[in-house]
Amino acid sequence: MHELGICDAILKTVDSIAREEQLTVVHKVTLEVGMLSGVVPRFLTDCWQAVIDGTPYQDTELAIETINGLARCEDCGHEFSADLEKLWCPKCAGRRLTPLTGTDLTIKEIEAD
Repeated sequence: MHELGICDAILKTVDSIAREEQLTVVHKVTLEVGMLSGVVPRFLTDCWQAVIDGTPYQDTELAIETINGLARCEDCGHEFSADLEKLWCPKCAGRRLTPLTGTDLTIKEIEAD
């Protein structure tokens, strides 16, 4: 489960920003997770709780916004909404696809005092 390592890295990034900006309390961290990123949002939520337990961030909420994936079929050129469970072109059933959006995981916002 690589989500645990991702949450650990997010917490380290948030901690670094909080120290640099001299934030006293971080209330919420909002992530954008692409549907084609390979990251499972519900696993992130569970892992976040494990990573923040016993830290100064133990009351920090994690919000996740999913970003749709867009792919292009290299066989017919059709662009379509894609996710990891349906990785074939709905027009020609081709499997040579290029992801156009939805592959990223980004810290969108940190709400703090």
